[in-house]
Amino acid sequence: MKKFLLVFLCIPLIFSAQDSSYVSEKTDSNSYFHESERNYLGLNLSPMVAGLVTNQGEHNIKLSALYKRNFGDHNVRMSFNYLKNISNSNFDFNMPVLTTDTSIFYRYFNTDYDYFDIRFGFEELRNYSSTRVHIGIDVLFGYGQQKSNYFHNAYELDSSGYYLPSSNYSNHPLTNAEGKRTSNYLITGLDVSFGMDVFLSESFLVTLQLTPQFNYYIFSSDQTFEDPLGEYIQYGDFSDFKLGYLDIQLIYKF
Repeated sequence: MKKFLLVFLCIPLIFSAQDSSYVSEKTDSNSYFHESERNYLGLNLSPMVAGLVTNQGEHNIKLSALYKRNFGDHNVRMSFNYLKNISNSNFDFNMPVLTTDTSIFYRYFNTDYDYFDIRFGFEELRNYSSTRVHIGIDVLFGYGQQKSNYFHNAYELDSSGYYLPSSNYSNHPLTNAEGKRTSNYLITGLDVSFGMDVFLSESFLVTLQLTPQFNYYIFSSDQTFEDPLGEYIQYGDFSDFKLGYLDIQLIYKF
């Protein structure tokens, strides 16, 4: 909902938009049109905006620096990216592992990751009277880490029939059993982008872009491995799909 709110707030910028100008360039066989300022340099502002909107010290981060070159109705592009995925709470999921008549132990699991990648691709452009839209695709290559851990909490039945957190089990073996794993991965993948350009002037524009991406993680090595309860039994490669990051890019043309 917050992502759609950001898009809504940026819509008024469209009405002050300006069309970019084009020049003709001849080759040995034909001629084609490209923008007069055909080089783009940009930064992704979405981490800063997300921090202001959510007012949270920790949130998912995508930092990007990008370069594009215009060839008329399409751009060739390259970007350097740092992505960090942080759980919104202290755990991703939990499950009961030990119960008695008056107590219950839960095991909590959490996984975060961060990685760097470089992306190469292109985007097709469609111009309208006051703005421009585009769809693009990139291949990506990167390197990163996945950090996992698990821990336990004990809950005790009180006189009202509710289970409440209890400190009476601090010496219980489960309370002190914690797992940690940090794994290194090589990363390949694809992303598809759906964007809209809003021209602030002939040299500056803002791009709102939704970028679903598919990643394939190739296992490299374990940097840290502590698993007293044998939870980390799966090794090797894996894949994931993320519906999309909302990128807000400020771009300078020259």
